Amino acid sequence: MAISDQTEATTETPSAASARPGGILPTGAVVRSDLLARVFTDPVPRVVLLQAPAGHGKTTFMQQARTHWQAQGAAIGWVSLDEGDNDTSRLFGHLQSLLKRLEAQSTSTQTASGAIPKVQAGRAPRSDWVVDRLEQLDCRVVVFLDEFQVLTNRSILDFFRTLLERLPDNAIFVIGSRTVPEIGMARLTVNGHAVVLRAQDLRFSLSEAEVFFAGVEGLDLSRKELESIHERSEGWPAALQLYRLSLASPSVRESLTNIATFRPRDLADYLADNVLDLQDAEVQQFLRETALLKRVCAPLCDAVTGRKDSQSMLQFLERAGLFLRSLDADDYWFKYHTLFSGFLARQLSEQNPERTSHIHARAAQWFAEQADYDPAIYHALAGGDVGLAAEILDHWASRLIMDGNLMTVERWYDSLPIGEIEKRPDLVVKVAYALAFLRRRQKLEPIQAILERFAGSGDADLVARSSVVRSMILIIQDDIAGASEVVRTVDVRDDTATGFRAFELGAGANLEGFLAIAAGEPEAAHEYLSLGRAHSERAGAAFSWGYAVSTAGANLLIQGYLQEALEKFRLGMTDPGISLDESVTSAVLVACYVHALYEVDALDEARAQFEQYQSVIRNAALLDYMALSYIALARIHDAQGEAALAQERLDELESIAYSSNWPRLVRNINWERVRRALAQGELDRAKSIASRIDTDPVGGRSLWVPFSEAAEGDLVGCVRLDIADGRCDRALDRLHRALTDAADRRRVRRQIKLRILEALAYRAQGEDNTARRAMQKALSLAAPGGFIRTFIEEGDAAVQLLRDMSEVSSGLNVIAPAAERCDHATPGAERMHNLMHRILRGAGIERAQSAPLEGESFQPLEALTEREQQILTLLANGASNRAMAEAIFVSENTIKFHLKNIYSKLAVSSRAQAINAAHQMGLV
Repeated sequence: MAISDQTEATTETPSAASARPGGILPTGAVVRSDLLARVFTDPVPRVVLLQAPAGHGKTTFMQQARTHWQAQGAAIGWVSLDEGDNDTSRLFGHLQSLLKRLEAQSTSTQTASGAIPKVQAGRAPRSDWVVDRLEQLDCRVVVFLDEFQVLTNRSILDFFRTLLERLPDNAIFVIGSRTVPEIGMARLTVNGHAVVLRAQDLRFSLSEAEVFFAGVEGLDLSRKELESIHERSEGWPAALQLYRLSLASPSVRESLTNIATFRPRDLADYLADNVLDLQDAEVQQFLRETALLKRVCAPLCDAVTGRKDSQSMLQFLERAGLFLRSLDADDYWFKYHTLFSGFLARQLSEQNPERTSHIHARAAQWFAEQADYDPAIYHALAGGDVGLAAEILDHWASRLIMDGNLMTVERWYDSLPIGEIEKRPDLVVKVAYALAFLRRRQKLEPIQAILERFAGSGDADLVARSSVVRSMILIIQDDIAGASEVVRTVDVRDDTATGFRAFELGAGANLEGFLAIAAGEPEAAHEYLSLGRAHSERAGAAFSWGYAVSTAGANLLIQGYLQEALEKFRLGMTDPGISLDESVTSAVLVACYVHALYEVDALDEARAQFEQYQSVIRNAALLDYMALSYIALARIHDAQGEAALAQERLDELESIAYSSNWPRLVRNINWERVRRALAQGELDRAKSIASRIDTDPVGGRSLWVPFSEAAEGDLVGCVRLDIADGRCDRALDRLHRALTDAADRRRVRRQIKLRILEALAYRAQGEDNTARRAMQKALSLAAPGGFIRTFIEEGDAAVQLLRDMSEVSSGLNVIAPAAERCDHATPGAERMHNLMHRILRGAGIERAQSAPLEGESFQPLEALTEREQQILTLLANGASNRAMAEAIFVSENTIKFHLKNIYSKLAVSSRAQAINAAHQMGLV
């Protein structure tokens, strides 16, 4: 996103009353009064689309509309898009800059300091983030988006579709595009929220053409000539401008009748040729040579032409109306009209191809020296110098990857020969990171083959440079053992590394943390993840933040610390990056958050989070994270009586598993189908499904237990089936060996599930007392973290056992002997008692008692609103009124008002009492 292809989005203050970015209306511009009247109606449409081919005056009309809105005191944002904005990370990074500038124009906005407000967990991504920012501005906001047709990324188009549907009343978007973008314009128009101006609307009327030509001194155009020109041009603004510039040529005036058969493009070329012929030789040469540039400035023009007076030449061309417009207030950057520059570029290419290559080469070098790498690569490729393009990308890709601009790396990789990339091992590594994180499986294959050649070359330097990314690819391909073997050759503890190497070591340390979790080594995992954060901070790499948060939270969850993990995920979700990013890092965080919400029985919130971030999870998540979120959502559908939707989610996940070549994920999906069949009492169907699963679980000590299988996987699936099929002795044998392993490796999350299944196996054998003791151990392990759904998802047998236990007043006073306890701290009977009844409520079973037992959780007198729940959470975390106000961008008086309502609903009279009641009720 840029002002005319620049890499920074820019806006101007309302006082800079200009009709285009950085200047006045072009010379001889005709005020389009009729068109402006269609836009400035009452009410003003939220969206204005100008859709027409090049040369129809879209930008000029947008400039005029801008002048009107500026005069009314509106905050204005003007944006020109380019192909690079199809990189979601890059686009939304620029959107942050744009909104900050808009906030600077607003006199009393709460975020005028430029601070980025945090996104509330549970809100829609991206579009809500922008809507929230726009709503906070105290004035009308008008955003102009030019060259919109360059956007082809489906995710970005979907973002704009959602945003435009939900624009606040103070915001207007004006879009210029050569094509009709797929952003829901039909619906907006039908609902009266949009107006569309097409090519026929933008054409000049005869009266407007008369005004247009009347501004040219000495032209003395007859009425017949005017009518002929208007007829031949069909009111096409670009053609009229070419006529106006070329009518000084007698041959043009004489040929008005003879060119009646010209097609529009032929007419434009004919007129442009005459316009060029009317200029002196020096101007013609300057025009031809600089027209190759997408945007121009004096230093760039001096560099490619060898001149030293390009600034005065550019200003002369603009004043003369030679299809050049200024892009900023300082008259630094300019841009030629596409039609005119295309004609000039074709002429130079046909007449002097060597000069064309020379200009591109100089432009590439100049842009590279300015660290403006996107146009530098473009010109290098346009000039045929793929080597220079590869060198520039090699240098730039380090920053792109660390900032998460992966699609930009992919876009330029697609334009380069693979042989040119292979010459540069560092570039191979960087491209591999980008394609791996984007899950571009087919594109990655030739790059991975090169990496394997590096690994087998015997060159220690090549091996070292490629090891981390090779291990990352193996993890993405679900080869855990292979990834472990490769990454262990890397010294991730090197604290002297900086820049991209530090980023790589951070990735390697995070991978080591992931492997330590799978190996049941939580302390080692914590150490590696801390090391990974340190490397990333030293590298200045924001890209890996979500992955680090997610993996650290997963480590807590596996150890049974569900509430701590949930808080870590929730805090991560408040970072604005989660709303703007679409990479692996954000996907894994959202997936973990969905799973944790499901586990604490916050089903509606978990479902909302998944549905809002589904494209992020689907397009970028790793196997284990994807399994966590999709299977959780399928279970939510089942819990809410939507079995068909649950099956659809599993089918969708299976399709992803096959396309990604993830056989382990296919197994997990089938085991989930087995669980669902057993829950429905369909043993034969469950056995049929299980017979097709390629697995041989031993039920004993296993080195690798990926965290998506902490409570699932082959062992758990087989045990469920054994119990349902009456083979309880075999189930218990597997369980007891697995419990020893889980306790040794402090896999508390796994122990909870195994204890529940143990209880069910004993219950099926008629050993009720032993079953109760096993369930008590499960409750003891689960109570500190508040695990709920892990009990409910085992079906009616588990729920009935808990219900029976709840009816025995002494049932929870029986504590397992010390020898039978695991290392995890055993909570008191009161906490276990509360958890049991929360599980029963989650299963839809009301307690028989009419009054709560002592110490049991109770409910508010009236349900809290979403905002009240948010404030209560901040209150429980010790935030002051002022801190709460700043956190959610409201006044302290508003906080006091909400606190009064919260106290009333909780039947308390102080902060301390509210916090205590909230904990008892399970609200925080």
